[in-house]
Amino acid sequence: MFGKISRMVTEELVSSHYQLAAQYTSNLENSFYQYKDSLKQIANNTIVMDTLLGKTDYKNPYAMGTNVSIEINKSLHLDSAELRNCMVYSDIADNKIYGNRVTMMEGASKEIWYINHKALTQDYFIYSSVGKKTILSLIQKIIYLDVTNYKSKYIGFIKLDLYMDKLFSPTVNKKEENYSYDVIVLDSSNRTVYSSNPKYTAITKKISYKELSKNRINYYEDAMVCTGYENNYGLKLIFLFNNKQLANKKSEIERSTLPIFVIVLVVIIITAFIFTRGFSTRVARLIDKFKLAETGDLTLTEEIEGNDEITILDRQFSHMLIKLDRLIKKNYVQQLEKKESEFRNLQLQINPHFLYNTLETISSIAAVNKVFIICDLCEKLGENFRYSLGKNYGEFVTVMQELSHTKNYVYIQQTRFGNKFEVFYNVDKEAENYRILRFILQPIVENAIVHGLSKIVGQGTLEISISRKEEQLVIKIEDDGVGMSAERVEEISKYINDGNIEDKKRHSIGIRNVNQRIKLACGNEYGITIDSSENIGSCFTITLPLIQ
Repeated sequence: MFGKISRMVTEELVSSHYQLAAQYTSNLENSFYQYKDSLKQIANNTIVMDTLLGKTDYKNPYAMGTNVSIEINKSLHLDSAELRNCMVYSDIADNKIYGNRVTMMEGASKEIWYINHKALTQDYFIYSSVGKKTILSLIQKIIYLDVTNYKSKYIGFIKLDLYMDKLFSPTVNKKEENYSYDVIVLDSSNRTVYSSNPKYTAITKKISYKELSKNRINYYEDAMVCTGYENNYGLKLIFLFNNKQLANKKSEIERSTLPIFVIVLVVIIITAFIFTRGFSTRVARLIDKFKLAETGDLTLTEEIEGNDEITILDRQFSHMLIKLDRLIKKNYVQQLEKKESEFRNLQLQINPHFLYNTLETISSIAAVNKVFIICDLCEKLGENFRYSLGKNYGEFVTVMQELSHTKNYVYIQQTRFGNKFEVFYNVDKEAENYRILRFILQPIVENAIVHGLSKIVGQGTLEISISRKEEQLVIKIEDDGVGMSAERVEEISKYINDGNIEDKKRHSIGIRNVNQRIKLACGNEYGITIDSSENIGSCFTITLPLIQ
């Protein structure tokens, strides 16, 4: 809060500083505007022009000079503290004129400002007077317009001298009898032409006016800095406000708010102590209840009174103890019944070896009767039973192990359908030893045979391709069976990828299970994609990661 108050005070002072700077700039521009307007009035005064051109009844140079001086005094109030002098310099050599406010051009050429400055080439210039005071001179050319011949003629210029220390001096603080802020004035070439405090004159060497103008708040030594710009003559203004005022305001706010903060803090500490003391006592009683229940004693104890979260926890814990006691008693009875049921089931369980022995007996009888196809079927079926039981396999198997299981299944189906289809295996050598999920080929192959190849007229083909493509293992199962429409392909694709969609024909449960297993085990970027066309065939593509 102190930081926020400090920022608010700073922002308020900055706004105040910018208002003062804007007011100073506005006053300066207004002064320049009045002086420029007065100079233009003098330059356009017909009496002044006619007198300089010798078109009046006056023939005496001094009488003409007095006439021009009177006109200048009328147009310009020379009693202002910042005004030093105003002179008209005539360039009409054949019409001599002299006076308090007017003289010939050759008189100007002997003065120090004319020697050191090219007065006629610029709107203003600065020079030091004999009394070592710095003078700002404003220049206005006098141009005579000949309306008859549509020609203009340069007949001289006006020079208005201003005391810079009076013109640019900032507002004085009446209480401390010094400037309330300091001002540095730069010309269009970034040269310092005025500084109210020599202490800050070096600011332009360390920080350029352009950099100062970028930020709203700038600091230099012990001062806050802001900038301004005078539009009449392109003067750049730098304002420096002493940070003492900011420090005093911050201290005043701290002194007024600190006692309030201390009182609030004391109240908070006392309140927190009273609350935590009562709260911790009730929490300790609740913890004791937890420890008692941990030992196995589920007996209910005295309730903790109140209407806060501790009371709610105590009440819920008591309800939990009651339910837990009931569940323990119920579970004990269920476990006794389960043990008895398992004992009866063990007595009735058929040993898997009985099935293998039965298949071997069938195979032996078939061999004696020379029905060797039954021998082969029993052998393939027995291998599939062993693969299904998975005693020697894990969740992942090699490509060759999964392919061997698939070949046994294909052999049984070929025997069933009377060689209605041919099968081709295209397996890259480098892909044989990669590991894949168990039971992902057989459901896809079954789908291709039962729903694709079994329904065609004539003999069909089934091709199983396994290869590595970049960092993936790609398995393709293609058939030239009846195929599917685009709508059916989209329906199945949605079903196998979204369990909330129901497969109305119930033909894709195995495919969906395989796809979900792949995504759960390997990631969502892997799985099954389907491509099929009616009366052309189908292609199921399985993408898997490379697992050594």
